[in-house]
Amino acid sequence: MSGTESTTRGALIWEGRKCTIFGLPLSFTKYFVYEKRLVTRTGFFNLVEDEMDFYKVLDKSLVLPFWQRVFGCGSIHLNVADVDTPIKVLVSIKNPREVYAQIDSIVTSQASQNPMRNAANILSSVSQGEYFN
Repeated sequence: MSGTESTTRGALIWEGRKCTIFGLPLSFTKYFVYEKRLVTRTGFFNLVEDEMDFYKVLDKSLVLPFWQRVFGCGSIHLNVADVDTPIKVLVSIKNPREVYAQIDSIVTSQASQNPMRNAANILSSVSQGEYFN
């Protein structure tokens, strides 16, 4: 990845890793929060990147289990109107409340910039027929 700003993603706001045992970032999962998108990069030899637009976020929640709280970690769950990943989870990240606040401000700003992008319009544009068969 070259630079911290992209025309499609926007400027990089936050970058972090999935924390494993004792809150140490010993994982090959990285999260990148840009102005317009969330990017999840997993893998060591074979890298897989998954992008999600913030205007598709329908609901978000902060989950703080006891053992993650002990080491200053937590998880963020995003319900998204996306066929690939309807629920996006940022698993066991450091300073989850700060990241949640940043994501919340991005989602609300994207909603104000796209007033026609409400849940009904987004869900009507996503084909979910394959999940109900």
